[in-house]
Amino acid sequence: MRNIFRILLIALILSSYGCAKRGTPSGGEKDTTPPVLLKSEPAMGASNFKEEKIRLYFDEFIKFKKLQDQLIISPPLKNTPIIKPQGSASRMVEIQLFDTLLENTTYSINFGNALVDNNEENPYPFLQYVFSTGDRIDSLELKGAVKDALNRKADPFVTLMLYPNDSVYNDSLVYNEPPRYVGSTGDSLPIFNLNYLAGGNYRVFAIKDNNKNNRYDPYLDKIGYLPDPVTLPNDSLYLIELFKEKVAFKASRPKLEGSNHFLIPYESDIDSIPTIEIINRPDSLWTYVEKVSNKDSLNLWFKPAKFDSLQVVVQSMISIDTFTVKPVKVAKDTLTLSSVYRGSIPPFKSLSIGSSTPLAKVDRNFISFYKQDSIPLDSVELSISKMNNRILESLLEPEENTTYRVSLLPGALEDHFGNTNDTISIPFRFDKLENFGVLKLQIEPVFDSSIEVSLLDKEDQVIYQQPLDSLGRCEFNAVKPGIYDIRLLFDANKNGRYDTGSFLNRIRPERILYLNESIEIRANWEENRTYNIQN
Repeated sequence: MRNIFRILLIALILSSYGCAKRGTPSGGEKDTTPPVLLKSEPAMGASNFKEEKIRLYFDEFIKFKKLQDQLIISPPLKNTPIIKPQGSASRMVEIQLFDTLLENTTYSINFGNALVDNNEENPYPFLQYVFSTGDRIDSLELKGAVKDALNRKADPFVTLMLYPNDSVYNDSLVYNEPPRYVGSTGDSLPIFNLNYLAGGNYRVFAIKDNNKNNRYDPYLDKIGYLPDPVTLPNDSLYLIELFKEKVAFKASRPKLEGSNHFLIPYESDIDSIPTIEIINRPDSLWTYVEKVSNKDSLNLWFKPAKFDSLQVVVQSMISIDTFTVKPVKVAKDTLTLSSVYRGSIPPFKSLSIGSSTPLAKVDRNFISFYKQDSIPLDSVELSISKMNNRILESLLEPEENTTYRVSLLPGALEDHFGNTNDTISIPFRFDKLENFGVLKLQIEPVFDSSIEVSLLDKEDQVIYQQPLDSLGRCEFNAVKPGIYDIRLLFDANKNGRYDTGSFLNRIRPERILYLNESIEIRANWEENRTYNIQN
């Protein structure tokens, strides 16, 4: 029953991957025949292997295409072999080994689809050379699929790693030591088939190994694992869920981006902005820290000051990093303005104007609002947002079918560096509610978990998001017409955010569910949907 469930899950994953697009041939018949392996030295499947070189001979000129992405040698070798040809074509592949090989061990060198013919680049599918340092070739397999905990599709080329579950095993091995066996998923389907394995009891991991060192780096890689050891031989299919752990905050060296601000890259998700100070600063040096939108970086703004070097201290909940930054020649930070919204302002949103620098003062005497371009609106205010001092906000109550304009004369705004604005006039209008659609959802049954509902575009980007109420309902009142997919995020601990997993603490990521149909939202139309989902 357990295996049947896993097979169904794997089939569900594979069903989300589309077929190839149709193409129209032109210019006569195209060579679609892959290269043919004529012979190998030593012979394929050789036992008692003691050679330092392997040669594979083909019937035509071949080359490698993205070999570094697809080459899998299992068990891993300490020293990287030299594989030719490199950059040119040849009828022969030569593999030069530099390792002392393990005794009584079956090795496989898997080229994936990287070996292609020289002219049409037809791949030799899953070329694999196998040999054994013992008397026989091991023949066991481990099969399954990888899914992503958060995203609809798993990453390509996920590395599978097997460690013997013996007296030597501990959880630190995955961080520090290469595994006994490695394998990989492909570039399009998230399935794996590790073969030529010896019988035994293994711990199984999946790693998106971005630096390709057959080890887990939490700052770079995603990880997945089977909670229980696997004993070979067996014919089970396994499903591994891949997730990115939340790691300790780590700041990188600040870079002077403008005359008044540093850019500070960091790693990890942050729940709150860390404390950042300049400790050898003049007493008058004002600072302001902000998160850079859609980027793992912080801006540290400071008032002008001449300095030989500044010491920037970044302090999070668990770490303190100190960086010494020297001045470099950079462009002067200037005050410019632009509307936050491209085109019309959506319903239920207010006028928002973005500033290139943090703002300090607003002088209402130099700001004018107009409707229909010429009718003054004396009671409308423009103020600095309490949440972000690079945003100006207005609580203008819009009228239908009405255009507006805000005019700012020099001196209307002053930033923290003494810059003032040039004359600028910004036209704006509020979009009609009838140009948008309404989506009402009912999710059954009612769950104990808090559930966040997201509407996704075709790139799986979150466009709208809000929680279900206590009766399993939510309503999106102003949705731009288009086709959306629905994602449910199950907030089991009800802390208002998605929590990923932890390998060492054996914590699984919070559940994500993509509903298996798209919804078309039309203008001035209400869509009602009810979904019954399983626990």
